[in-house]
Formats: sequence, C-alpha cells, structure tokens
Amino acid sequence: MSEDPWLSAYGEPYDPLPAIQAWRGGHVEAAPQELWEKLYHQGTVNSASYAAVGEIVRMMEEQAEPDWNAYSLVASIEEGRLAEASPSIPPELEQDYKQAWAAVLPLALRDLGEATNDLVVRSALAVVAHAKGQHTLATIALCTEDERVEMLGG
Repeated sequence: MSEDPWLSAYGEPYDPLPAIQAWRGGHVEAAPQELWEKLYHQGTVNSASYAAVGEIVRMMEEQAEPDWNAYSLVASIEEGRLAEASPSIPPELEQDYKQAWAAVLPLALRDLGEATNDLVVRSALAVVAHAKGQHTLATIALCTEDERVEMLGG
C-alpha cells in the first residue's frame, strides 16, 4: 500500500489486496462482491480502484477459466476513471495501471474467441473496447441484450 491510504469509491481508506487474495484463494462470491461495493459505486472510483486493477489482472492471468466478474470490474473501473469528476490515477499507480491494461487485452481476446457464456462475452468485449479506446462501445457491451434493444428504441 502507498504511504497515503488508498481510498474506496466512498472516499474511505480501503486496501483491496486482501479481498483480491481471497478471490484468488477461491472465495469467488464474497470477495468480488466486497470489491464491487468498495471500488465502484454508481460510476464512482478512487485510488483503491486503480490499485486493484493490476492485481485483478495478475489473478486473471493465473486462472484456467475466464472470470466475467473480473473482466466486468476492470472495465467498470476504467469507465469510472474516464468520468469527468473522477480523481486522476495517483502517480505511483500509473505504470502498474497501464501495464495491467496492456496485459488484459490479450487475455480478453483469447477468452472472447472461446466464450459462449453471455456474461463472459459482454465483459471481455467491454475490456477489448476500452483497451482499443472505444469507450462508449465498452459501456454498451456491458448492457444486457434487453437493455441494448431498449436503447435502440426496439
């Protein structure tokens, strides 16, 4: 952790690493739920969100099966980062954040090629779109088919 504590989406000190370690260790329900609650709230992110991305991507590199929750959380954090009111990535986290995005793209492309599960397809596609600078496409990719039909006026 940095000298100053990382902050959750609510602006409270939060270290995401224990929850990511629990996720790595097989707590695939409680740990991601905690991370969603602390790292992304209605589009709001903060320094703990940025700190988590590299660790989540490293976890994904170790997994045998794609984890839609991991892709979706990483894509949502990037979406939050791009929001006008979001804080900048702290300088000590910038390099790791950029490296994580470089590392997650090949994972998402690989998993997208094999995916049949709707959640994996949508979340991996959102990551690919963000990595390619297609941010509105990423936002739309995370929506359900029904939500997309509604957006298109169908």
